[in-house]
Amino acid sequence: MKKNYLKLTGLSLAIALLISSCMPEGETPMTSEAAKLANEVADAGSQEGGFENLRKSPNGVAYQEKFTNSIGFVPAEGFNPDLKLPAFYPGTGVGNATYMGKAYSFINQRAEFGPQGPVTVGAPVTMFFAEQLANEFGLTNIPDEVSSLTTDGKGNTIYFKNILNVTSPVSETRINFTADVEIIGGTGKFETASGMGKVVGFFNPGNGAGETTLRATIVF
Repeated sequence: MKKNYLKLTGLSLAIALLISSCMPEGETPMTSEAAKLANEVADAGSQEGGFENLRKSPNGVAYQEKFTNSIGFVPAEGFNPDLKLPAFYPGTGVGNATYMGKAYSFINQRAEFGPQGPVTVGAPVTMFFAEQLANEFGLTNIPDEVSSLTTDGKGNTIYFKNILNVTSPVSETRINFTADVEIIGGTGKFETASGMGKVVGFFNPGNGAGETTLRATIVF
């Protein structure tokens, strides 16, 4: 896949507000929240029965992941160079996830101009990453509704469906956002996983660099 990283100003900056797969810099309040959640999960796992019993709870258990990401820009059919729309924003990330340890993320979004202005929706993650996911991670037959996934590269993967994005510009080099996601299965021990979560993050519309933290309740 050829990646042309975002170079957005004016209206195209508004478009960038709608991408979801990035997060906080260094020691920020968001980082503290992620650390707090990690401690809560660790404490829960140390209780009698550990994670093996907790994960079987009908109400689900805490899950979190944190990634450093790189987002690309690929014009879609009918691309308007003035609006920078429609376009796809595929991305990859490396970080850590509960129940996995070191993990890798893949995401795809489509930005377009709707009746109320620029909007973004989840797009099939396999549109740009099918070959890589199959060859490097053995992941095939991924449903089209999967717009992002997290995998440990050892057979365990969580599939996510993007539900809603809310964004907020901070500066020309930073856009914060939140995104609601649904867990819709996966592979390995997450094959029947379900749940809901929220992504909190940021990215730089000039070069696509960013970070994300996802906090969720998962049943698997």
